Amino acid sequence: MAKQKTTKRNTKSAKGDKLGIRAKLFEFKREQILEVAEKLFFERGYSATTVGAIAEELRVTKPFIYYYFDNKEDILHVLVKRTMQRNINVYEGVDIENGDPVDVLRALCERTVKLVIEIRTSIAMFWREQNIMPESEKRYMHEMKQKHDAQLTRVLERGIASGEFAMADPKLTALAIQGMLNWIYTWYHPKGRLEADEIANKMADLAIKIVSAR
Repeated sequence: MAKQKTTKRNTKSAKGDKLGIRAKLFEFKREQILEVAEKLFFERGYSATTVGAIAEELRVTKPFIYYYFDNKEDILHVLVKRTMQRNINVYEGVDIENGDPVDVLRALCERTVKLVIEIRTSIAMFWREQNIMPESEKRYMHEMKQKHDAQLTRVLERGIASGEFAMADPKLTALAIQGMLNWIYTWYHPKGRLEADEIANKMADLAIKIVSAR
């Protein structure tokens, strides 16, 4: 009887392992499609990139692409959601409502800069292609941006209340800081004078100087 139970457990475990491998393989192939699609959207433009071009770059057939995505717009949607989720993670990883406002602002700035540098190709592609993006994607990106601007404004307001920050218009200041950080994708170079961590640290210093009452 014990032997039968052991056999059943082993069978279930084997099935679970197979399902796990299949899921990982599915995600791996899907990720390959996303990486190539993003590269081609950046290099050729979204409109000029066809599903056939993505398939050709991967050396697969178009049905292979359609197994993982409904169409080209579906691929773009996943890329937008993935990039915006990374932005969301920057703010979710910092306690906006607690902690010293200077420390919170520094953490947000450093995390934002490192992310912008990491996904600079995605950001460049989105900004360049935003006029031809589906309205749903533009609306989603706009909503996320407004949310992040409001969160940064909240940090600045907390700093004003504690006497550590001084500014007449925290909303405008938040927009200025966001622009300073998010625009890094246009000039950052991997072989440049400063490493990504150094840039993140220095940009955080600049943001704090902009708002500091000290």
